Amino acid sequence: MILYEGRLLMHLAAVAEKLVHEVRKLIDEEIIIINHAGTIIASTDKSRIGSYHEGAIHAFKNREKLIINKQDEQHWKGVKAGINLPIFFNQEAVCVIGITGDPKQVSPYAELLKKMTEMFIQESYHIEQEESQSRLMEFFVFEWHQLQRFNESFLQKAKLLGIDVMIDRIIILGEFQTEKIIEQHVWRTLQIYIRQQHPKDIVVRWGRNQFVILSLADFIGSKTHQSTKLSQLQKKLEESSGYKVSVGVSSRSPGSAFRQAFFKAERSLKIALSSSNIVFDEDLKLEVLLDEVTPETRQEYLTRTIENLLLNEELLKTLSMYFSCDLSLKETAAALHIHINTLHYRLKRIEELTQLNPRKLSDLVTMYLAVQILDKHTN
Repeated sequence: MILYEGRLLMHLAAVAEKLVHEVRKLIDEEIIIINHAGTIIASTDKSRIGSYHEGAIHAFKNREKLIINKQDEQHWKGVKAGINLPIFFNQEAVCVIGITGDPKQVSPYAELLKKMTEMFIQESYHIEQEESQSRLMEFFVFEWHQLQRFNESFLQKAKLLGIDVMIDRIIILGEFQTEKIIEQHVWRTLQIYIRQQHPKDIVVRWGRNQFVILSLADFIGSKTHQSTKLSQLQKKLEESSGYKVSVGVSSRSPGSAFRQAFFKAERSLKIALSSSNIVFDEDLKLEVLLDEVTPETRQEYLTRTIENLLLNEELLKTLSMYFSCDLSLKETAAALHIHINTLHYRLKRIEELTQLNPRKLSDLVTMYLAVQILDKHTN
């Protein structure tokens, strides 16, 4: 109980200033908020913050509205004429809110102010509780990601949180395409959506602009169903945040292989970022090999293949478009808005500079791999 009250008082101190600001939007009177000790912790008149208010002690003690008249100002320390109302949370008086002014004039606002304040404190407290739970879950998932194998301490934490770490899961890694901090209402949109779809799934923030969803594999449905649900989530988050959202999805993995599954989701996300799309790791083929290429090997391969094209943007674009159009000369020329003879000339020039023939299969594959490596690590 002591811990509960302590947390509530800390929460009240944090929201008191915001509460006064919000109330002042509706009532053009001087507002104060006083704690159990009779200390004013927030006020529209900054000079009163920190001062003692004797009337609030009486309001706390009697658990009812206290009207202070002009003559009372002479007898009670730190008071002004007005109305003081005890504010309740879970049937306990947590603070007193005061309206300064002629009691007859401010009286019509009293009950409205009381109800509004209690609703504000209750909502703020629940939001803070959700935030605290979210942070706890973030720490847990981060520890899960770091573990090479489960230990007793981790398993005990999982039990306390009610999380089954042994069950098969699918890891979904999403990213908002911005460097800005994502606003709180966006994270709440994400959490509410996941809670509605699959209450036992875990969703946490992952750094500044990413999120991780740990979905129970047995309840996620077919890939088509999963893709539909993720598309709906993607749309909701883009509408809520104003930013494009990309998503990478791992294959099904046991909880003990979280680290490996996360790597697969991360690899898929890298591909998804170039198109603001949803990419499933199981659909990756060539990308799986290219992801393993070291920077040194990549540079050496480019040097041996298309180095002489790297400074020629026109020829690089032509070669890339040629591959994108599945080697169709007609479609490539149309896409580049050039005459087909111009395309023939450029392909001939590419062959001269690289000593690789785009019409020869082995050379074609060599150049295709070079373009893929270049695109993957320059996007």
